[in-house]
Amino acid sequence: MDEASAPEQQESLRDSVLVRPVLDADLGAVCQFFHEHLGGNMSQEVWKNAFSQQWMPDCPNHGFMLLDGKRVVGAFGAIYAQRRIRGNLETFCNHNSWVVLPEYRAKSLGLLHALLRQKGYHVTVVTPNPKVARIYELRGYRPLGNQILVLSQLTSWHQAMGARVIADAEGIVAALPPDAAQDYRNHSMFPWLRQLACGDSQGICHIVFRLGRWKRMPAAKILHVSDGDVLNRVYAALGRYLLLNHGVMTMHMPLRYVPDRPWGSFTLVDGQARLFHSETLNAQDISYLYTELAALDLP
Repeated sequence: MDEASAPEQQESLRDSVLVRPVLDADLGAVCQFFHEHLGGNMSQEVWKNAFSQQWMPDCPNHGFMLLDGKRVVGAFGAIYAQRRIRGNLETFCNHNSWVVLPEYRAKSLGLLHALLRQKGYHVTVVTPNPKVARIYELRGYRPLGNQILVLSQLTSWHQAMGARVIADAEGIVAALPPDAAQDYRNHSMFPWLRQLACGDSQGICHIVFRLGRWKRMPAAKILHVSDGDVLNRVYAALGRYLLLNHGVMTMHMPLRYVPDRPWGSFTLVDGQARLFHSETLNAQDISYLYTELAALDLP
């Protein structure tokens, strides 16, 4: 989610404009700037809550900002997190919410360069506009994939032997492995997110989704699946639960989340660019937890 574009030189730009990290003390001003210039439907408090989560020890900043004197004239947000992937503790930085006032656009790339100079992170960029996506692609960022798996509950109404869906907080935390239980706790403060545990005798899976609409019908947009193999076995039980409890007719998720396409499913093309950069992880290792898709109440 951003409004920055390739910079144009502007003679009126003053040399006093500086790039500075967004520290805890700056979050109030920067999040008010985001509220006024990027997401007026989200309050300053919603923005601040997204960037103030303690998902990584010793978080270096919350992104970078442009200051003209003491006035915020641009900002590029960052959400940091540590997650365990295949047994290894990995560190992520999610770039999001790039917005610069028009008269300061000549300084826009200074914010990007400040973020890119930070080394040692797996980087995700999941809501860039086309111009910004092109800037990242030229720097070697790879697509997460544009195929969305769609599964209709009407095609999955069959018995999933031994499958169960857990919706209460205590039951979810008790059922999930420790890392997945921590993911649940880390996102329990966001009221727009719904979380479940579902599984069978062979395993359990953490599901994070948002309720939305597709073709004017209720739909579940799945942001995170902790174990695609488990989901492949129990998607029918999950579908029944969503239909009976939320009236959901279809489930939508990135195709990379599951190893095998369930019977009766089909794919759509996601027109939104989703990019990442990592020396060691692949697209299947990346979910939308710890990004603005989870931390902000986006449409």
